[in-house]
Amino acid sequence: MEETEIQNKVAENIQQLFSSSESIRIPAYQRAFSWENKQCSQFLDDLLEQKGKKYYLGQFLFEKDGNTLFIIDGQQRLTTTILFLSAIAKVRIQKSENADSIREIYLTDVFKTIDDDQVIFKKVTQKHLISAIDDTETISQKRIIEAFNFFEAELLKLENENLNLIQQTLENAVISTFYITNKVEATQVFEYQNNRGKGLSRFEIIKAYLMHQIYIQSTNSIQANNDIAEIQSVISKTYRYIEAVEGYFTENEILDNYCNLFFNIGGNIEAIKEKLNKEDNKTQWIKLFFENFVELTHSAKSILSNKNQSDIANLFFVGNEANWKLVLLTLFYKGEVTGETFKKILKLLEVLCFKLKLGDYRTDYLPHYSKQYFNPKVSYNVDNLYQDIKNATETGFKWYWNDGERFRNIIINYFDNEKWHYNRNTIKFVLWQYENSIRLKNRSGALLDRDLYNSYTIEHIRPQNPENEIYTEEFKKNYLQLAGNLALLTQSQNSKFSNKSFEKKSELFQDTALSSYTEIREKTQWTEIEITERHHRISYFAKQYFDTSNL
Repeated sequence: MEETEIQNKVAENIQQLFSSSESIRIPAYQRAFSWENKQCSQFLDDLLEQKGKKYYLGQFLFEKDGNTLFIIDGQQRLTTTILFLSAIAKVRIQKSENADSIREIYLTDVFKTIDDDQVIFKKVTQKHLISAIDDTETISQKRIIEAFNFFEAELLKLENENLNLIQQTLENAVISTFYITNKVEATQVFEYQNNRGKGLSRFEIIKAYLMHQIYIQSTNSIQANNDIAEIQSVISKTYRYIEAVEGYFTENEILDNYCNLFFNIGGNIEAIKEKLNKEDNKTQWIKLFFENFVELTHSAKSILSNKNQSDIANLFFVGNEANWKLVLLTLFYKGEVTGETFKKILKLLEVLCFKLKLGDYRTDYLPHYSKQYFNPKVSYNVDNLYQDIKNATETGFKWYWNDGERFRNIIINYFDNEKWHYNRNTIKFVLWQYENSIRLKNRSGALLDRDLYNSYTIEHIRPQNPENEIYTEEFKKNYLQLAGNLALLTQSQNSKFSNKSFEKKSELFQDTALSSYTEIREKTQWTEIEITERHHRISYFAKQYFDTSNL
């Protein structure tokens, strides 16, 4: 291996770095801004603790190309530094103080973030024009705005003397800066550098290892450079797709499903190393690894693009008791996402997951079905996939699950024979779909927003612990926890309702927006009779909703 060409002392502090640099950029293959409140709060606390003393901000590693420094390690800290200094500038302006020095040195185009976020980043840092969070196109744009707002709010609390001190501490913070001029050798240190921020993800560790293996396997440095540049372009797209599905698919979920589907291995560095060691053409395998992975992450993005379809939205509501995500990733990857069979599969997956939730089952054969369907060497098409999922939905994954028709009738038994439905994990989904069924009849539009769904919890209509009433044992045993006595409420509403009597609650119910509250509002009392009537309506709805006989 040739000696790595590393040069030291690009700068000794942040002020020198920005004063002496023409262009600092984040490579496209780096992940976008990922710091959240926890990391930003730690950043601020570290600066405040110094009280004017010398502060070490850490190591920054660059790849130098002409007059441009591409950040290999330290981009989260550097992006945060600009956001922090911009927030100081805004606070100074609000206090009618001069902020020209900050503007001239830091709030310029010397530093740019990734292309997808640069418009928002510049608008926030240079112009102090804060867009509403809902206007953002990426999670990282949202984080940029949230970080700036956090710093501004915290800095406004400081006296001028402390504001001056914290600015000086940051600008004069000691840094170690290095740059590398060889792209191949940059892969040896890329992502292996650690700092006080977010730890490396499994994909980042795998990515660093495989990119370094390109160098190890190569006998031609020019070809290795070209291969790495090609991989970096693919990784850039991969990160954008992963970010687009954040909150619905985790990076680890996609990675695990990908490795399982394509290689029948786990999504960890040990399994990747073992698999690669068995390959003859390792460079080709590595390139295909990234090419196929970006295609599967794009499939995840395609699923999210359709999340306003009720059948797909409902799967995100019901949960992951079985790996329906791998089924959908495979269907979208292969492009078989139209027609009746596809719609039936979506509904069956929803019912299957709810049944598994009720019975607390652990076995899951969906990955096996998905891999058979994905494998071109196996005679197994979308109709076979549908049939296996239908059988599993009706009788379970194990033959003995359905002894005495238990699995087939698990939902009927839940409503007809069980008296305790106060389980947020299950009844919330039923009540949500019950609400949507009423909205459908009223032509008012289904509720398909998962953030809205997550904001709701479960409230007892007749209070669980009444303030001025003592329940009979009969009532507590047979009526209190029935679905008919349970309703959806936002968490903020729930605190208002507390353990108030039905008479007081009925007034509060007038302010709720859900259509299902009509049947509660019209009652003047809430006894065993009203609870039973509503329970029967919910029970009848659920049996129809989860019925698979026509699928």
